[in-house]
Amino acid sequence: MQQNQPDTEFSYEIGYSYDEKVLPEHEVHQGYSGVSYLSWYIRSGSLQLQANGQTYFGTPGDWIFIDPLTSKSHRFSPGTHLISIRFRLTWHELQFIPPLSRPLIYKDSEQGKLLRAAETFCAFEAAHKGAIRTAPQSTKARRKSLFYEWLHQWHQVRESNGGTQPLPMDKRIYEMISVLSEHTSIGAVDYPRLSQTVGLSRAQIDRVFKEATDLTPKQWCEAHCIKAAEDWLKAGELSVKEIAAELNFFDASHFTKWFRAKMGVTPTAWREM
Repeated sequence: MQQNQPDTEFSYEIGYSYDEKVLPEHEVHQGYSGVSYLSWYIRSGSLQLQANGQTYFGTPGDWIFIDPLTSKSHRFSPGTHLISIRFRLTWHELQFIPPLSRPLIYKDSEQGKLLRAAETFCAFEAAHKGAIRTAPQSTKARRKSLFYEWLHQWHQVRESNGGTQPLPMDKRIYEMISVLSEHTSIGAVDYPRLSQTVGLSRAQIDRVFKEATDLTPKQWCEAHCIKAAEDWLKAGELSVKEIAAELNFFDASHFTKWFRAKMGVTPTAWREM
C-alpha cells in the first residue's frame, strides 16, 4: 500500500460543557454512543462506566476520557459533581483521530494544569450560557482561547498515553472518504462507485478501510448521519420527519428507532437536553 503521511490539522467544535452536579435524570444512561469526545472530571461522587466489554470506575480526582463512537452505559452515584467537557473534532471527514482508543482513567499529576484550565473554561461557559451565538466576536474569541488552553493540556495527556497522532494512511482511504462524504445517507454504500475509484473488491474495501479507520464504510456513513442529525436537531429548523427524509430513512419512526439505538434517547429528547 502507498502510505500518505497525514496532516495533523484538526478542526474543533465546542459542545455542551459544565461544572455542576449531574441532574438526576442523567445519572444513569444505558447503551448510547455519539460523535463527540467526552472528558469528565469527578469532583465528588463516583462513576461506573461500561464500554468495550469492560467496566471502569471513577472516583473523586479522576479524569475519564471517552472517544467518539464508543458504545457505553454509565451510572453516576446520586449527587455526583462533575466537570464535563464535550467537543467534536473533524479530520479528513472523520469525527475522530484514528485509531479509536478505549476509555482512559487519568489522575491529573501535572500540578493540576488540566483541572485549572477546565475550571476557567467552564466558569466562562456558565457566565455566558445561552448567549454565545449572539455575543460579540471578542467574547467568542475569548471562549475559543480558554477552550484551546484546556485542549492543549488534553492533547498532552493523550500524547503521553499514546494517542491523538494519526497513523499514515493509504491514499485510497482519502479517496473513498471523498466519495462517501458526497451524500449523507443511511442508504446502502455505493460499493461499485468505490471499487471504480480505488480498484478494490468489496471485501478488500471493507478490510483496508477498517484497518485505517477502525470503521467499515457503512459504519463511517452511520457516524456521518449521527453528526448531521445532531447538527439539525441542535439548529431546531427541521422537524424529526424532515431530518429522517434528509438522511433517507423510510420515515420518522425508522429514524427515531435508529437514533435511540445509537444515542440512548429519542431525537426529541436529545433536542431538549
